[in-house]
Amino acid sequence: MTLTLEALQANEGDCLLMHYEQAAAKPVRILIDGGSAGIYRQVLKPRLDELRGGGRLDLRMVMVSHVDGDHISGILDLFKDLERRQEDGEEAFCKIRTLWHNSFEKVHGGRTAAAQSAAVGAAMGGVVPTGLEAKAAAVVASIKQGAALRDAAERLNIPLNQGAKADLVRAPKRTVRKIDVAPGLTFTILGPRDEQLEKLDEDWQAAKLANPANPQAQAADYLNRTVPNLSSIVILLEATRSRGKPVRVLLTGDAGGDHILESLAATGIGGRDGSIHVDLLKVQHHGSNHSTTQDFFEKVTADRYVISGNGRHDIPHADTLKWLSAARSGKPYELYMTNRKGSNGLTRTLTTFLAREKRKEPTHTYVFRDESEHSISIPLG
Repeated sequence: MTLTLEALQANEGDCLLMHYEQAAAKPVRILIDGGSAGIYRQVLKPRLDELRGGGRLDLRMVMVSHVDGDHISGILDLFKDLERRQEDGEEAFCKIRTLWHNSFEKVHGGRTAAAQSAAVGAAMGGVVPTGLEAKAAAVVASIKQGAALRDAAERLNIPLNQGAKADLVRAPKRTVRKIDVAPGLTFTILGPRDEQLEKLDEDWQAAKLANPANPQAQAADYLNRTVPNLSSIVILLEATRSRGKPVRVLLTGDAGGDHILESLAATGIGGRDGSIHVDLLKVQHHGSNHSTTQDFFEKVTADRYVISGNGRHDIPHADTLKWLSAARSGKPYELYMTNRKGSNGLTRTLTTFLAREKRKEPTHTYVFRDESEHSISIPLG
């Protein structure tokens, strides 16, 4: 068995390719997110062309962790490209067996909030209400992209959420939802959780009570409450080895660390406090200090970590790197990053941090994408 996670250069976004091979079987490839605008043409499409080698690439799954432009844009561009080729009578360069994608409308549609507030209804059309926090605003601004992706999948006859055992990719309240993706390869869905979905109407009522005369403020309050909880599909990937425990990869999207810990504890996969050790942690939200803490890194530990970010929005934050280092002080790990250089002082931040690590934490290893390459690969088994 071989398992490799490939992190493509996606600017401030995520674009991941999972490669899994078992014995003489065909490789299983899964595309997770597609990066921000321009990444499909510049990085993702050239890499897919390399993999297919002139033939037709088989993608077992394309998954969009959530509707935020720096995750969904490249996937939408891929689907648009496939549609253009279909319209021109050309053969598709890849076959996508299913799209895992929780559209914003599907998550919120039919809820009291959607029916009662014109402001929330407008937000679902991609109009951003005033008063939104940055994370919620980014997701709401991309809602139209999510709807367009769902419609494109339908026109391309790509099944939506096939195998997820529900209309949404979600974690049930009382059981663990483990999906067989391929022989020896499983996905356990950790988020969003049914409890969070059921709480949406309660959140809407709370927003109304807090802002009784202001629909815009009601919408902002509601969306600020719900988007951080529901913005990301969270998956624990497990690949069986011939001997020993399976390889485990925690894929987090932009989920908050507290919600990840809650899900790990609620499912019983983690300890009572959500604690778990995995082979690889995809650090949530590109290493933003708004989505993680040192406590999170003390509870969710890994042999390897990966962060995708180019310094835009100051991510990865210096605080996050320091919290990870402090949480694993004296213990070896490898951190893979898509960019050594970047904007907003990233180059200087990393130079200072790495110099300190070399003196104080020599067992911590940092690996960066070669700037001449589209991606950096992390071997896992």
